[in-house]
Amino acid sequence: MRSAIPAISAIQRTNLILVAAAASALALLDSAAAAVGCLVGGAVVIANLYLLNLLGRAVIADSGGGAMAHRAGALAIPLKLLLGVVLVYLILARAHIDALGFGAGVLTQLLAISIETWRASMRSPQQVS
Repeated sequence: MRSAIPAISAIQRTNLILVAAAASALALLDSAAAAVGCLVGGAVVIANLYLLNLLGRAVIADSGGGAMAHRAGALAIPLKLLLGVVLVYLILARAHIDALGFGAGVLTQLLAISIETWRASMRSPQQVS
C-alpha cells in the first residue's frame, strides 16, 4: 500500500509557484516593498526546507556511524533552527523588509504543504474497511 506523503521536491516546486503568484499579487495590489518581502520570506522557507532535508538525510545516513555521528547530526538540526531565527531577525531588523509581505511569503509553504498532501492523498489508493 502506498503512503499519502508528498515528496519534498513537489512541496518546493509548488511553493515556488505560490511565492511567485503571491509576490505578483502583492506588487499589483499593495506595493513593491510587500512583493520583495514576500520573495524574501519565500526564499527563507524554501532554503530552510532544503537544508532540513539535507540534514535529515545526513542524520539517517550517519545513524550507523556510531553514537558520536548520531549526536552531531541530531545537534545540527536545532542549530540550523537557531541560525534561521537569527537570519530572519537580521532580515527584518536590519534590511527593513516589509514584515507583512515577508509573512505572506512564509505562509506560502504551509499552503504548498497542504496542497501537496491533498494531491498525494488523491493519488494514493483508498483503504476499504
